[in-house]
Amino acid sequence: MSTDIVLSSRWSAPENRRREALRAAHGQDAQMLGELLEYYLRLKSRKAGVVSAATLRGYRLAVRDFLGFVGPPEAPRHALNQLDAEVIERYLIGLRGRGLEVGSVRTYLYGVRALFRALVWAGALAQDPAQGVRAPHEATPAHAKKRAVGTPQLRRLFALPGELHGDDEVGRRDSVILTLGATLGLRASEIVGLDVSDVDLGLGEVHVRHGKGGRARRVPVTRSAAQVFAHWLRAREALRVRGELRDDEPSLLVSFRPSRFGRRLSVRGLREIVNGYLAVAGLPPDMFGVHTLRRTAGTRLYRATRDLHVVSDILGHANVTTSAIYAKMDQDIRREALEKVEEDER
Repeated sequence: MSTDIVLSSRWSAPENRRREALRAAHGQDAQMLGELLEYYLRLKSRKAGVVSAATLRGYRLAVRDFLGFVGPPEAPRHALNQLDAEVIERYLIGLRGRGLEVGSVRTYLYGVRALFRALVWAGALAQDPAQGVRAPHEATPAHAKKRAVGTPQLRRLFALPGELHGDDEVGRRDSVILTLGATLGLRASEIVGLDVSDVDLGLGEVHVRHGKGGRARRVPVTRSAAQVFAHWLRAREALRVRGELRDDEPSLLVSFRPSRFGRRLSVRGLREIVNGYLAVAGLPPDMFGVHTLRRTAGTRLYRATRDLHVVSDILGHANVTTSAIYAKMDQDIRREALEKVEEDER
């Protein structure tokens, strides 16, 4: 749903807002409540109405799941206007019982919190029952739970597209994918969102127009990365000349799956490609995922610079403290510190 549609929706008229919100809450209408939530998030956004699609999807999923917990509208176990903090805390315990990770539970709670703030704002509730509910704490620190790819395995990873596909279009595209993730540190959505026009080899940069939180940034391109991009851009142009790619297709990375051939690569397709390479490189399943490449880029950047501000700038973090995790993830840095202690004690 676009911003224009949201702003002209049923929620924009104050005289209708409370009535519609009450009707949605009483009927536990997931569609209407999702619309109210989106309108509220866009209206109250600190970024002039910009809310990421991923956030909206996650919060809508949380609302649907929570409505399933409170029960069907015709015979609910808990009415939305009669909830208290303990009910929501039991919901969170149930999520953990279903096997959800702490991070996912936190996201669901944030979605539920946003829904109740929207209902209070619309006048359908007198108070927010989720206001005092605390998000669960992750006992295992992120740097111990989420690992980066080590240097020997990374060399192997970068060599795999050529080994598996030779010098064809698939290998060249996949080399770009691994470079964007493990060298430049782009997120999955940023990788698939790139257009050809976003890559400027003359200036030596990639323009990430739609980063997390609506933040744009320009990421410098190394000489070796520029060669990878150039090889793919030539292969991509050959596809276009042969008529296998539409002239008006703007996306940098395209799918070679028969059902999506020549169209923009999806996040799901990207994930399958990356996981395939991680598996062949011998990495364990708990390290699968596109974000493993980004974590690897972060640790490499910190190892090379020891400067969190540089890491934060390149990776597009809103706060430099977010980048501190990469200093803790790098096993080489930690090993160096321990060896230095031994040297000093000799």
